[in-house]
Amino acid sequence: MKNTVLGASAAALSLLAALASGEAPDTASWNRPAPPVGIVGPVHYVGTNELAAFLLTTPAGHVLVDGGLPESAALIEQSIRTLGFDPKDIRILLTTQAHFDHVGSLAHFEKVSGARVEVMDGDVSLIETGGRTDYLFGGQERYRFVPVKVDRALKDGDTVTLGGLTLTARKTPGHTPGSTTWLTTVEEGGQPYTVVFAASTGINPGTRLVDRPSYPGIAEDYARAFTVLESLTPDVFLGGHTGFFDLEGKRARMKEGGPNPFVDPAGFRAHVAARKRAFELQMAKERGSGSR
Repeated sequence: MKNTVLGASAAALSLLAALASGEAPDTASWNRPAPPVGIVGPVHYVGTNELAAFLLTTPAGHVLVDGGLPESAALIEQSIRTLGFDPKDIRILLTTQAHFDHVGSLAHFEKVSGARVEVMDGDVSLIETGGRTDYLFGGQERYRFVPVKVDRALKDGDTVTLGGLTLTARKTPGHTPGSTTWLTTVEEGGQPYTVVFAASTGINPGTRLVDRPSYPGIAEDYARAFTVLESLTPDVFLGGHTGFFDLEGKRARMKEGGPNPFVDPAGFRAHVAARKRAFELQMAKERGSGSR
């Protein structure tokens, strides 16, 4: 267990414990209000205390990346309105992974806005079945969500454009078969910043990489994800859980003035290195168990 949770967030640890015990996770503790905050340029945080959601604003409408739990919808909507934007102006809905705690509000925002839902090819079936085809959670009702029809199935390297904003989808699979890391470049104060919305590369208890793998090629997918992530050189590091990129610490430092604390290339490299180390330890553990 310890080897799988290096760098894990509070919610991730809670989910890990629930999976290990068979009990329902304490999702209420992940779904508390958090003040929205402008991160850099048109990128805004609109998620909960634990589950990230990001609004990227343009003159032609907005992009929402991730959406927390089904019950996160009201909090996210309130945060969007607090920033002075209207959820009805969302034009594109994206996700970093098709788990219930990241796409739970997808159906709500698709209904509110009529936005296009664009999803990496490996996760399309998860979105369209409400999580029923998930290799780990599919048989458990508590981890399901309202299914949504996908308007566009993405491939690695595809781009999504809106109102002068371009996001590039990089397939970083393993956590889910279509886990997606998003990249974009925005400007603030006349300076360009590369922003990464990094997909999770954590390994949930019950996932099998070597012996009777959870899905064919899962170990190779994780390895590929780390190859992709290690090739990236973002300025601003964001992710699906607030603990991954220290939202609260950076929010506090932002209030103090000075350089934007969300510009954190070293934090991204450290996060990827910790997750890769956990993956390698898990691979070694499974290989060792199989040899006895």
